[in-house]
Amino acid sequence: MPAPDNGTRRRIDVPGADWYWEQDDQLRLTYLSSRTSEKTALDLALDLTPYLGHKRCDQRALNLAPEDWDRHRGQLERREPFRDFELQVAADDGRTVWLSLSGEPVFDAGGAFRGYLGAGRDITAQKRAQQLLLLENAVMSCLAGTGGIPFALKGALRAICEGEGWDCAELWKVEETGGALRLHQHWSTLDAQGAAAVVEAAGKSGIKRGEGMVGSVWQSGKPLWIRDYLQQSGAERIGDELFEKMGLRAALLVPLRAGPEIVGVLRFGSRAMRAPDERLSDRLSALGGRIGRFVQQAATEQANSERAARSRRLADLSSDWYWETDASHCFTRLEGRYVAGGDQDLQRRLIGLRRWESGLEIEGGWDAHRALLDARRPFYDALMWRPTTKGSVRYLSVSGEPVFGADGSFLGYHGVGRDVSAQKRAEQMLTLEHEVARSLSAAEDAEGGLQSAVRVVCESEGWDSGRYYRLDESSGALRFQHGWCVNEPAVDRFLERSRVVWQFGAAWSGDLQRDIRASTKSVAEGAGMRGVLTFAVTSEGKTIGVLAFSGESVREPDQRLLQAARVIGSHVGQFLQRKQIEQSLRESEARFRSLTEMSSDFYWETDPQHRVTNIAAGANYSAATIALGVVGKTLWEIPALSPDAAQWAEHQASMDSHVPFRDFEFSRAMPDGVTRYFLLTGEPRLTADGTFLGYRGVGRDITETALMRERIEALAYSDPLTGLANRTSLTPALEQAVERARRHGARLAGAFIDLDGFKQINDTYGHDAGDQFLVEMARRLRAKLRATDLVARLGGDEFFVVLEEVTDAAAVEGINRKLLDDALRPYALPGGAETQVSASIGISLFPDDAADAATLIKHADAAMYAAKEAGKNRYCFFSSLNSAPPSRDNNALSA
Repeated sequence: MPAPDNGTRRRIDVPGADWYWEQDDQLRLTYLSSRTSEKTALDLALDLTPYLGHKRCDQRALNLAPEDWDRHRGQLERREPFRDFELQVAADDGRTVWLSLSGEPVFDAGGAFRGYLGAGRDITAQKRAQQLLLLENAVMSCLAGTGGIPFALKGALRAICEGEGWDCAELWKVEETGGALRLHQHWSTLDAQGAAAVVEAAGKSGIKRGEGMVGSVWQSGKPLWIRDYLQQSGAERIGDELFEKMGLRAALLVPLRAGPEIVGVLRFGSRAMRAPDERLSDRLSALGGRIGRFVQQAATEQANSERAARSRRLADLSSDWYWETDASHCFTRLEGRYVAGGDQDLQRRLIGLRRWESGLEIEGGWDAHRALLDARRPFYDALMWRPTTKGSVRYLSVSGEPVFGADGSFLGYHGVGRDVSAQKRAEQMLTLEHEVARSLSAAEDAEGGLQSAVRVVCESEGWDSGRYYRLDESSGALRFQHGWCVNEPAVDRFLERSRVVWQFGAAWSGDLQRDIRASTKSVAEGAGMRGVLTFAVTSEGKTIGVLAFSGESVREPDQRLLQAARVIGSHVGQFLQRKQIEQSLRESEARFRSLTEMSSDFYWETDPQHRVTNIAAGANYSAATIALGVVGKTLWEIPALSPDAAQWAEHQASMDSHVPFRDFEFSRAMPDGVTRYFLLTGEPRLTADGTFLGYRGVGRDITETALMRERIEALAYSDPLTGLANRTSLTPALEQAVERARRHGARLAGAFIDLDGFKQINDTYGHDAGDQFLVEMARRLRAKLRATDLVARLGGDEFFVVLEEVTDAAAVEGINRKLLDDALRPYALPGGAETQVSASIGISLFPDDAADAATLIKHADAAMYAAKEAGKNRYCFFSSLNSAPPSRDNNALSA
C-alpha cells in the first residue's frame, strides 16, 4: 500500500471512514490508506494490498450476484457518485468481513474523467449485530408460537442452526431429581447412520455434573467454544457419542438459566472447525436465559395442569352425594348424584329419619355405630347396604364428621356418600370365580366337577337349581347331562329360543312366565320357575355346552354376574376339555394295548457294535424321515433331547448284556426342526452257536401321544397364570416331601400365604391388573426361595410354600420375614400409580405340628387366619396359637 500523502491528497468526506482509496480512469485501484497510523481491526482481519492494480469487480464478493455487479459497473461508466456499496468478503481466518464503500468521480480542469476517489468503512460489527438481532427475534417467535412445547423448542434449535450455519443442536435438561442431564430435544441437518439410536439412548441415559462437554458447562455455568472436538481428550468426550457418530468438529455450549439456577445446556455442533465468535457466544448466553425460563415455565405449567386435572377427577370421583343430620341424627339434607339410588320418593321419605330407621344395615352393627356418634367422633368409609325392590342389594360407603357451633355445642353431622355396589359385586364375583375354579381342580371326574361347580354357583347366588346341557355337534341340539334337579320343559324351551344369545355369551330372563322365549305362561307357572340365567360353556373359543340356573323369584339382569358367567363358562369348558383329553388318552392307550405287540411304524437292525445298519419303514411312514443321519451310528450317538445321560448309559448296559428290551422312549429334533418322540422294542439276534449278531426290533412314532401327555400334565399340575404348581400337584409333592423328611429324621415347614387387600386392586384396576400383580407376586416368592423349595398357587390370592431340611424355627422365621418384606415392596399399577399389599402367613412344622401332608396344610391354614385376625402383615406358627400372639417376630416355637 503506498505511503500516506501527508494531507496533500484530496479526500471524500465520509463520517467514520476507516480508510481512503483512489481509482484511475480504468477503474483500477491505485491507492489505499488507513485513517490512523496504527493498523485497524480491518487490517488485522483482511489484507487489502492484493487488490491494488485490480478493478473492484474482479474481487470475489459473497453477497453479490453477477447482476449486482452489472448495476454497479453501470454507475461507474455513467461516472455517478455512489454511497454505501456493501461487499461481503472472506477473511484469512475463515470469518467474513462486511465493507461499505462510497465514492465520487474525479475530473481534471479540462473535464476529462481521471478516476474515482472514496472512502471505506468496516461494517462487520453492525451487520453481525443485525444478524444476531434477527436470530433472537426468530428464536423468540418460535417460543411464542403455537404447537406445543416440543415443537417450540425444536423450532428454536432449528432457527439457530440455520441462521448461524450449525449442523446440529441439542437441548439437555436437568432431570427433576437434579442428579443428571438428559437429552430433551435434538435437531440436525445430518442423517448419519446410527444417529437416531444414539439420540434415543442419550434421552434415556444421563450425564453427571462435570462429565464431558455438557457436564462441564453445567458445572461451570459458563459458555464453552471448542474449535476442534477431535483435539479433546478421551475423558472430556463422555456423553459425546453423537459428535463421533456424525463426524462433528466444532462445538458451542451455553448454559440455560432460570434465575440463578441452571436448568439445562444448549450444545451446537458443526462438521467444520469454527473459530470462536464472542458476539454469538454472548447472544446465545442471553438467549439461554430466555429458553431456560421458557423450559422451566413450561414444566411448571404442565405440572399445574396435571395437578388440576387430577384434582378435578378426584372431586368427581370422591363422592356421589352430600348429607347433613341434626343433633338427633335425623336427616336434614340430601343432595348430589345417586341419592337413594335415584329413587326420589325414597329420598323425600329419608328426610327426618335416622339411618337405622330407614331399612339400612351397617357393617359391625348399629349399636357400635351409634356409640361412635354419641362420642362425637368422625367416621370414614362405613359400609352400609339395603335391598332394592328389584331383588338386588345396594352397597353404600359413608363418611361423616361432627359439626359444632361457635359456642361448642353439637349441631349434628355432615358428610359424603358413595355407591360402592359395583365394587362389592365385583368382589363377590371374584370370590365366586375362585370358588368355582377351586371346586373344579379338586374334582376327580367330569360329572363330579360339574355338580360341584353348579352347587357353588347356586349357593353363592341363591339359584334354586342348576343344570348342564351338552351341545350335540351333529344335530346342534342341547342334551341334559348333569344337574341338581330333573329337567324342566320351560327352561328347555327358553334355552332353544335364546340359542343365538347363549351361543355368543349369556342370556337372562328376569321372569320366565312373561318371557316370549318360554313356551307358554302356563308351562312356566307349572314349573314354578321365574328367573333364569343361561350362559355358554366354551373351550378354545368354541361353545361345547350350556349352564342354566333358575329360581322361583323374579330377578333383574345382573351385568356383573353375566361377566363372571363368561369366566366361569371358560373355567368349566377348560375343565371338561382336560377331562375329555384324559379320557381320550385312556381310550387311546387301551386301543394301543389291544393291537399286536409288533405293530409298528418302522423296523430296525444293528450290528454287533450296536450301530444301526438298516431302517425299513411301514406303508404309512417315511423311512427317509427317521433314517437321516442315523445309519452307521449307535442310538446313544444320535443327538437326542431325551432321556438324560444316565438313562442312555442304563440302556447301553442293557444292550451290552444282550437282553431284550421293550418300550424304550427317546426324543430328537428332526431335520425339519420338529421334535418327535419314538418308542423302540428290540431283541438280540444270535447265530445257531450263540454268536451275537446285533439287535433287531420295531419302533413307533408316539409324538402325538407324548404331546398329549405333556399337555395334560401342564393342564393338571401347573397354574396357567403364574406357572407355579397348582393345588392338584401340591398334595402329592408335599406327601413325597413329608416321606423324605420322615426317612431322614428331618424337619420341614409349610407356609400358607394369603395376600391382604388384593381384592381392592381387582376392584379398582380390573382383572388384568390383578393378574399381573399375581404374576409379580409369584416371581417375588420364587426369587426369595431356594430352587429346591416348592411354591404353589392354591387359587385366587392364596399360595403355599414347602421348606425342606429346616434346622430350627429361627431359620423358618428368617425366610418368612423376607417373604413379608418382599410382599410389601411397592407394585407399579396401570397409569403410573403404585400400591402396596401385605401378606398373612401361617406356618406348620413336620413332625412338630402334623404327621402327614393334609394335616400340615390344614394347620398352616389355621395359623394364617390367626395372623389375619391379629392385624395382617405378619406370620404365625400353628404351635403358638394358644400362647403368644402372631407377629413379625414370633419366637414362641423353640428349636
